[in-house]
Amino acid sequence: MSKAASIEFPKQDVRRLWAQIDRAQKELGKGLSQAIKFAAWSVAQSLGVKTKVAPKYRPYKVVKEGRGRKGGKKYQITSFKKGRKHTFNIRAASVSELKKKPQVRIGKAGLAKSAWYWGIKKIGGGKNLGMKGVTPGAKRGGGRNMNTTSRLRGDDPFVKMVNSLPYAGNALKGGMGAVNNAMSKAARHMEKIIDGQIAKKLGAK
Repeated sequence: MSKAASIEFPKQDVRRLWAQIDRAQKELGKGLSQAIKFAAWSVAQSLGVKTKVAPKYRPYKVVKEGRGRKGGKKYQITSFKKGRKHTFNIRAASVSELKKKPQVRIGKAGLAKSAWYWGIKKIGGGKNLGMKGVTPGAKRGGGRNMNTTSRLRGDDPFVKMVNSLPYAGNALKGGMGAVNNAMSKAARHMEKIIDGQIAKKLGAK
């Protein structure tokens, strides 16, 4: 996932997830294409929930200087570009003034999380849940970093999502190990919804 984070849903996917796809067809009467979309939406949501939101400000620290300097304190700012760490210095009279500077603010915090939710939107399902902390710029820009393709007709339907952000994997809580966990959670999420809809059909409260 150094360059992109991708999840595909062909027939040979995770057994537990596929078991819920079968249930969605047999017990809810969904077609295979609908069941595949249901699974894709569930996994994308799980990955979105598992994705961290960056803080509002880049890391900073005061740089000690000799006497006689004017223009406020010097701060060292740390940023990451294309996965590489960069540092630069900037002066400000106080931390509050420092945080107002565009070089310090992270304007699109939550972009990786937003991309997964755009994946949900692009296949026409679900709502943008769990977007707490995501900046307006990230909410708008997430779609530009999520490429979704699908074939939902025929005997072998699939959905493919590619999160093209270079740090998409690093943004996951638990790193790459979170992918399998997210699929497991997606299966449980599907199971819960299916059970709830079956209970509703049977008139259970």
